[in-house]
Amino acid sequence: MSQIGSPPSRRVGQSRLILAIAVLSALPSLMEGYAIIWGARQGFTGKALRDGLDFWAGGFLALHRQVATLFDPPAYQHFIAGVFGPHLPTHIWSYPPNYLLLAAGFGWLPPWPAVLSFDGLSLLLLIFLLRLSGQSWKLILAVALSPVALENLFAGQNAALMTALIGGGLLLLNTRPRLGGALIGLATIKPQLGLALPLCLLRTRTGFGYAAFAAIALGLASLLVFGPSAWGAFWHVTRPDMSNVLLTGQPPDFARGLISVFAAVRPLGGHAALVIQALVSTACVLLAARCKSPATMLILCALASPYLHDYDLLGVALALALLVQDRLARGFAPGESLLFFLAWAGPGAIPWLPWLGHLTPILLLLLLATTMRRDRLPGCDSRKAPNFLPASSAGP
Repeated sequence: MSQIGSPPSRRVGQSRLILAIAVLSALPSLMEGYAIIWGARQGFTGKALRDGLDFWAGGFLALHRQVATLFDPPAYQHFIAGVFGPHLPTHIWSYPPNYLLLAAGFGWLPPWPAVLSFDGLSLLLLIFLLRLSGQSWKLILAVALSPVALENLFAGQNAALMTALIGGGLLLLNTRPRLGGALIGLATIKPQLGLALPLCLLRTRTGFGYAAFAAIALGLASLLVFGPSAWGAFWHVTRPDMSNVLLTGQPPDFARGLISVFAAVRPLGGHAALVIQALVSTACVLLAARCKSPATMLILCALASPYLHDYDLLGVALALALLVQDRLARGFAPGESLLFFLAWAGPGAIPWLPWLGHLTPILLLLLLATTMRRDRLPGCDSRKAPNFLPASSAGP
């Protein structure tokens, strides 16, 4: 039943229910945050920093002209142990050299200030771009305080930045195709999250052109700053190492956190999992050519990636916020509210119940099915689509 025209008391009840769900969903992540703070106070700085350790180390080594260390796994592990002490989980530098242009901007800071300032600025960029695209403050706050946003913060990861670049870019393609395309082009710092984007971008020639220009410019800048040896080392060392994580599950510190289609079917064997993931990724790329909304595209990007962690689902959280905002205006289909809740709360529960990660592809497929069947949010291409909700701070 549509919620348009519902009495104020009913809307107040809905708002309180949504707030209660948001608080309940955040509890597992808040408990994890407490554990991280406790570990940092006990002197376990390296473990508490988690993936933020790599961000700081990459920026520090890039600033001190020691980029080669990043692409030498034993030397890199030795450097980390020298700074943070032994008995740390295995760390592998897993990014292309263009990511170092960003990390180097924070490498002059101590580890904790570097990671926290990066996370904070990334979140501010996400908020700014969502507001620039006309989203309500209620939606923006929902995304910024979602369980997966907390997971990203506690992991010291870059999902807020990637959601700003990909999600913000998709939402701006209609009104600001140059900016939207450029943002998506900059997302090549983490290319596995953009496999489904090219055919969608082709529908907007301006957006595609600016995306290609931004990606090429970023790559050339890193080539000029770090030299061809960095890209050669990435291709011959880092790329095979990350492929080995998928195929062999080693090191476990990397492989056990994967929640992609590949990870879910990995027990069938590495080659069988590769085939299944390739089929899913190809289907996502082809579906993206007919994409009708940013929400659909964000879900396709997650499904298409073989290398996906819980914090990478922040883009899906943005898609869920867009979908819920739309459904509050025109009604939920049977089962949609439960599906949206499970997909929203799931990332916060995965660190405590890792087996839930293997259910993530199923949830993503169900989300894709419901968005393709009912979703009529603004389109990914340059043609105007009907706007069902006003872009005001009052929300729906």
